[in-house]
Amino acid sequence: MTIETPKSMGRVMGIEDNGDIIHVEFETENGETVAGIYELIGWTEAPKAVKMAVEQELWVPKKLN
Repeated sequence: MTIETPKSMGRVMGIEDNGDIIHVEFETENGETVAGIYELIGWTEAPKAVKMAVEQELWVPKKLN
């Protein structure tokens, strides 16, 4: 799967693990192709389900007994 974007932004070549890992390529001004693999380490805004689960754990801790 390739997602085309404006040339200055590059291309997403693949998405794995439900978006936790992405493969991208872009071309520099001198024509060199640069490829990278990026792994999600955090969100600027978490998905709603993740945010709700974390908030629930913070506000209502699980009982140990």
